[in-house]
Amino acid sequence: MDIDKYIVDDQAKNVQSARFSEDFQYIIDSDGQKVELDDPRIAYVSPAANNSYGRLIIQNLYHFNGQNVRLSRETEADILQYSKRICSGRECLPGMAIAGAVLKDIAEYREEDEITIYQIPTDMDSACQNGSWGILWETFSNRLNVKNIILSGDSSYRNNYLGLNPNVTALETIGSMIGHYLTEARNALFCVAENRHLALTIFEKASSEYIESLKNKGERMLTSGLKEWVQQIKKIPIKAKVDETPKVLIFGGINLANDHYPVEKYFLEMGIIPKVVEYAGELTELLFSYYIVSFGFKRGYTTPKEQFDESLIDYSNLTEKELREAKRAKMYKNASKVFNSQCQLYRKIIEETGLLFDPQISFEDLLEKGNEFATVIGSTETPMITGKFITSLQSGVYDGLINLSTFNCQPAMNSQPIIRPLANKSDIPYAALDCEGPWLSTNQLRLLETIAVQAKRERRRKNELILNS
Repeated sequence: MDIDKYIVDDQAKNVQSARFSEDFQYIIDSDGQKVELDDPRIAYVSPAANNSYGRLIIQNLYHFNGQNVRLSRETEADILQYSKRICSGRECLPGMAIAGAVLKDIAEYREEDEITIYQIPTDMDSACQNGSWGILWETFSNRLNVKNIILSGDSSYRNNYLGLNPNVTALETIGSMIGHYLTEARNALFCVAENRHLALTIFEKASSEYIESLKNKGERMLTSGLKEWVQQIKKIPIKAKVDETPKVLIFGGINLANDHYPVEKYFLEMGIIPKVVEYAGELTELLFSYYIVSFGFKRGYTTPKEQFDESLIDYSNLTEKELREAKRAKMYKNASKVFNSQCQLYRKIIEETGLLFDPQISFEDLLEKGNEFATVIGSTETPMITGKFITSLQSGVYDGLINLSTFNCQPAMNSQPIIRPLANKSDIPYAALDCEGPWLSTNQLRLLETIAVQAKRERRRKNELILNS
């Protein structure tokens, strides 16, 4: 499909967009016909980047429930090429990547008679560019001259979950987190396996069987299937201990989902285990914390430790509006607890392989550390990134730290001048990279080479200290 002919000026648009009914109980297509939510022509597309395992886990959970769902692959150059048709280039990388992924799906994957619902963040609220995404999507909608397409926000009880199975919707982020844990295990195995090729063949086969079982048997296989997966992975011979192998953390803001690939690949090639921060989980927690921090600050609490402490809230002296805000904050606190307990459950299962190493630090503690240098009141990624640096440094697990940002993501960039003096006081190698997308310049590769050499040296030093003690 030639996508350019489907992007027109506002005045030239001659196709009526499809839409949901006001109560979200059915769809009205471009011809004005009523379409029930169980119509087989309906397809749901999530264009935000996801990790490769998590994407397939979520997709298969929906397929088991008879719903056609597609999730975007990793952000590649062609996706950003598509985004140029609608974006100016000044938008932040995640926004451009989502726009490009929508256009790529329309051009390459969408069926002719399909009624396609694209789940895009239409209602983002933030002090950074995310708060302006609504303008991008409105412009996008006005210029997209394609029949039976709906640009929708995320699914929730307010919009009848867009017709999706609410039980599976609740598992989307958990599916992404399991994908993150599988990636962490795979990266470790890549560096410590006795026979790398054979080990990765076994790993990918076992992972494919686990993910396929979700398509055939549904969410009940999330736990039992994972336990079977662990038994297969434990049989793979390794030549070195994960604890004694050099490790590097790749962290940053939301942009991390779109630009970490070449950095991760580079360290694997150097025999260093890279851990990419679980961006799906951190984004979820960041969105939860917005309401918790906001309400706590209105009650006079300035630190995350106070804002997350429900016992400090006096419910007896609240106005009707304050009571609504208090209930919402409490709801997100409970949601955060449930989310964390689920993450701990699946991580504990995968830990039996001996391939996981990242110290699990609560988001509350992470924000508390970051808040010492950048206030959480601004509701941006800056304190989250700063807190991640400090807590990772204190854990002693990593031998190198990479802060990955993009030039037009100000909250992520703001973390760099805060972290730099802290990094200068530490012995752990650290570098901040300012990327334009999922690629590296020659200078950035040289910088990564320096960090790789230093990380190996740092791990040797730590191993000698342990041996001598």
